[in-house]
Amino acid sequence: MIFSGSVVYVNPENYSKAKEILKFSDNIDVFAVSEDKTQIIIAIEADGEEHLQKICADLRGFPEILEVAHHIFHFEDEVEEILAGNKVPSLDGFFKSKKREER
Repeated sequence: MIFSGSVVYVNPENYSKAKEILKFSDNIDVFAVSEDKTQIIIAIEADGEEHLQKICADLRGFPEILEVAHHIFHFEDEVEEILAGNKVPSLDGFFKSKKREER
């Protein structure tokens, strides 16, 4: 499991619609909203790295959502698997140059 504390960036005029989009996912909990309604603080619970990437890609597919930025992670059993040599972490998407290419 991976738990991520993230910020969803939206235009204020799209805030209500974006918040509704976030409520449809069982993997997302909304915790706070900035006063200007441009940032929505969420927690994401994903089965693994690939699942987290899919959730974020799906969110970015909505025109009301400008970006999803992760600010804190808790990897739980992912770290144990890596330390035991059972898994090699992927660094895809963690480099600024890669993120620019995707845009």
